[in-house]
Amino acid sequence: MVYQGKPSAGCQNCRKRKIKCDEAVPACSQCINTKRHCPGYVARFDLVLRDQTKAVRRKAQRKKEGNQRTITPPQSASSEDSAVTKLPLVGPAEGHPYAIIKRSSSDSETVPRMFNDFPQQQAICAFFLDFVLLPHHPDSVRGHLEHLVPLYKNTHSDSPLTLATSSVALAISGGSPIRRNDAQLGRTFFGRALHRTSAAIRDPLESKKDETLMAVLLLGLYEKITATAEASRSEMARTHNAGAAALIMHRGAENAKSQLSIGLLFAVRTQLVEHAIEEGLAFKRCPDQMTTIFRGLPQNAAARLTSATTNIADLRASAKSALILPHDSASEKDVNELIEYSISIDLLVATWPESLPEDWKSTPADGFDYPFGTTPKSTFMYKDRKDVYLDLWVQSIWNQYRSARVKIQTIILDCISWLGMPYDAQWYWRKIYANMITQEMVDDICASVPYALGTKTDGGPGDRDGIEYPYIGSQKASDEHRRSAAALGGWHLLEPLKTSLRASGLRDGQKEWVMNQMQRIGRIYNIQPGDGHGGIFDRYSWEFPS
Repeated sequence: MVYQGKPSAGCQNCRKRKIKCDEAVPACSQCINTKRHCPGYVARFDLVLRDQTKAVRRKAQRKKEGNQRTITPPQSASSEDSAVTKLPLVGPAEGHPYAIIKRSSSDSETVPRMFNDFPQQQAICAFFLDFVLLPHHPDSVRGHLEHLVPLYKNTHSDSPLTLATSSVALAISGGSPIRRNDAQLGRTFFGRALHRTSAAIRDPLESKKDETLMAVLLLGLYEKITATAEASRSEMARTHNAGAAALIMHRGAENAKSQLSIGLLFAVRTQLVEHAIEEGLAFKRCPDQMTTIFRGLPQNAAARLTSATTNIADLRASAKSALILPHDSASEKDVNELIEYSISIDLLVATWPESLPEDWKSTPADGFDYPFGTTPKSTFMYKDRKDVYLDLWVQSIWNQYRSARVKIQTIILDCISWLGMPYDAQWYWRKIYANMITQEMVDDICASVPYALGTKTDGGPGDRDGIEYPYIGSQKASDEHRRSAAALGGWHLLEPLKTSLRASGLRDGQKEWVMNQMQRIGRIYNIQPGDGHGGIFDRYSWEFPS
């Protein structure tokens, strides 16, 4: 199996006939015109890594028989030197920064084994290229992957961080139909990483290093990716979040001096807050010692939003317990106070956009070259709206803000509904306002979908050729956006789309459109839908990567 550059993405019929394929969906024009069955298309990622060993061997044999080229080792080199080829790869500084490929000098193996003999390095390169080495606005950094490169390049090849990185990269790569073995290899690396990380946590010095904290976060990410049920995913998230929080408290404020360390601290806090909100757990259970560590640290726009939304976790926890109470004067008083509390939190969250730079605001797109005639435009856009953002992460943070406001309005509307008729007049205008804000936020989430998914309907996250995105003026989407949107666009949409599905009072047909986008994301990322609304969103409600 070798890499052969940019492949033809045409259907198998057109490739056999050696004619141009227009790659139309669901069948290409050539097959339709000749009344052939169109077999469809293979994902671009799979084509790039296709098995061409036999073809290469035949080509090499023809060259040998025709005396076109004779391969002999240099006379001055030793046999061992002549049997080694080095290919530069992404790798830790210590250990093996290069892949060493042995080449046999026998006639039976005239073709060197290529890069694809190293699935671990393959997966790591793809992981860094598509998920880590992507441009960010400084104010949009909120996750842990943004801090991986400086730590990874300075660690040795058998460290907890290196092994954890390999396990995540292989788990992602194993999602490709032709790379299922990578998932098994990823489980092997995960076991080794878990053992090494446990030893590092018990070590007084290693436990306070940023590399160890990053390894814990990556192990949590691996288990989220590979979780097979919502209950297990939630339990594992809780366990790893608690472990990361305990590690932060153990490290103490003295280990929060560098920008990288501060970034990791906020990444952990973001995970804790998002999990608490999703599960309806009171975040005030967060230890005071951890709160003290965060106090006074500089915050970017993403961190400020996390701070503003922290109280939503407490709000959802209170609503879960209050709205199951029987109706009496005491419970009605509690629910009325809960509405007042919700309004105060909403006012706090609503002020967040006021501190943002001007270029963070979305702009209605001037153009969007979706496939006219073959697919309805409603496949890609809701009500013809399509907004463009500074980058994918800015869009994701805006959608986090919108999701937060929708969750607050949902609680307010649920409380008003619980109170019933006697309180309708008291909360009449608040109910109208909550419905209006919900509709506005969900409309904005829907308008962000074309920017994240473009015209992509299937083909896998690595397939980005021919995908169009909305653009301003005549300047089409950059290569950086195409790369990041193909790999992460759908993941960033999952939580806001899930929130939209749970919202009430939306206009007719909007939830159906959101459900269609859910199914579209499922096809792209090979997520198998479950029963009802929950299948995709319940398992993948987390953002990956942040």
